[in-house]
Amino acid sequence: MSNHTPSTLLPWQHSQFKRLQMLASNDRLAHGWLFSGKPGIGKLGFARHFARFLLCRHSDANGPCGRCQDCQLHAARSHPDSLLVLPEALQQQLFPDDNTKTKEKPSRQLKIEQIRDAIEFAQSTAQRGGTKVIVINPAEAMNINSANALLKILEEPPARTFLLLVSEQPGLLLATLRSRCQQLGFTAPPTTEALQWLQTQPGCPTDAEFYLQLAEGAPLHALKLAADKAGVGFRQLWQSILAVCSGDMTPVQAAKACEGLGILNAVNYQLIGVAGLLVSNQTGTTLTLDGLQPLQALCPPSAGIGMIRRLHGLHRSLVQARITALATNNANALLMLESLFAEWATVTAVKPASKSSETSSRSARLRMRSDWSMAIRGTKKPPTFKRRFQMVDLTGLEPVTFSMSTKRSNQLS
Repeated sequence: MSNHTPSTLLPWQHSQFKRLQMLASNDRLAHGWLFSGKPGIGKLGFARHFARFLLCRHSDANGPCGRCQDCQLHAARSHPDSLLVLPEALQQQLFPDDNTKTKEKPSRQLKIEQIRDAIEFAQSTAQRGGTKVIVINPAEAMNINSANALLKILEEPPARTFLLLVSEQPGLLLATLRSRCQQLGFTAPPTTEALQWLQTQPGCPTDAEFYLQLAEGAPLHALKLAADKAGVGFRQLWQSILAVCSGDMTPVQAAKACEGLGILNAVNYQLIGVAGLLVSNQTGTTLTLDGLQPLQALCPPSAGIGMIRRLHGLHRSLVQARITALATNNANALLMLESLFAEWATVTAVKPASKSSETSSRSARLRMRSDWSMAIRGTKKPPTFKRRFQMVDLTGLEPVTFSMSTKRSNQLS
């Protein structure tokens, strides 16, 4: 398994594990669990560790023994009563030696066939000890049909069968699915603890603090970013955005320069920058993340409420871009980046707030929605669905609620 997703307990997860241990020892453990939290803090590893604990016949207060045949089978991912359900893309990333590569682009979504196999597994007879465990990650990668099918198992769970759902965005799950699971939240560890852990890991970068900031405090994500040399791409992205804002590059040129980052990385890095700008404009603090300092001069607090509104509009556009990129494998990344960079130029045009500037910003966002519609047009009559999102307003204003329609590829139907 990837070094960045350990299946052992991490130092900041002991309290959650003790809680589940206590419930299991009192025979009060629910059949369905939802483990939620930001990416890169070890939720999947925790779920796999807890699955091994449930299957181990010699587990104690310290957890699974690690020596019995059940533990060894689970570590080798060959335990007949344990099932790990992952999208194809994540499967290839975590287990590159499985030889599961195909000619088609691996899906980031969980296919209905995978969920049907999980249901059949749950309804089958356990081969060892009587306990069966299913881990599904990420749960939000299921479509509506898959989630509804899974509900039947949660409503009438087979004896001694446990379903562990792992999610980075639990709000995207069906409300009925969430309501039938006990929820256990995970947060990033304190910075000091995260840095101490990072410094004990192979491949820890010399600038570990920078990568931890880039990963928004998530230690495992920081390790992955360092291994991918993401710092280079991060700085290149912001240099390109600054060049667009100063008129030295066009959005088309900047998009081509940053295309190699991948649309999700490019959008996530921009979300970090926009969130930092909103906080700094509210509190008057200085951006500390390397590469973002010049941006603060283009978006100063002195620009007033007009700047804050434009930043919130850009944040909404970035959230929509991320959802679009996650919802389809056929998104036109270059076109999406061009649209986002064009909006940056509108946001950083530091002028007194006026009706014409607000109209210009709204027009830019409307053009982006049209561009994203074109970006995903390559699919054949994909189903359309609507979801409602609430974005936390970092400036203290009221939350902004908006609806959008996205189109998924045929893999999701």
